Amino acid sequence: MVVPAREDGFTEVFLGQNSWYSIRLNASMIPKIKYIAAYQVAPVSAITHIAEIKNIEQYEDSNKYILYFTDPAQEIKKIPLGKIKNKAPQSPRYSSKEKILSASTLDSVF
Repeated sequence: MVVPAREDGFTEVFLGQNSWYSIRLNASMIPKIKYIAAYQVAPVSAITHIAEIKNIEQYEDSNKYILYFTDPAQEIKKIPLGKIKNKAPQSPRYSSKEKILSASTLDSVF
């Protein structure tokens, strides 16, 4: 799964709290989600970190979820926007760890 992250939330939550929250997920997808990758919005405009998911819980009294990481997120080779500019995630998008780690641009992640 790839999530868009603004600088403040990325630093404070994704890196600082080893989690990501208030995410809408399809309940049928929860057992399939093993990793989360952060797409840092402009000015970075790239996927920069990935983390393994330890567990997923309902977030407060909502239909959203919080994802807890097994370990701190690992920095990866930046995966920037490609030729297709509308590929930047605006909400959580599903992909695989293999696609993310082998991609050179977002065009090949989704």
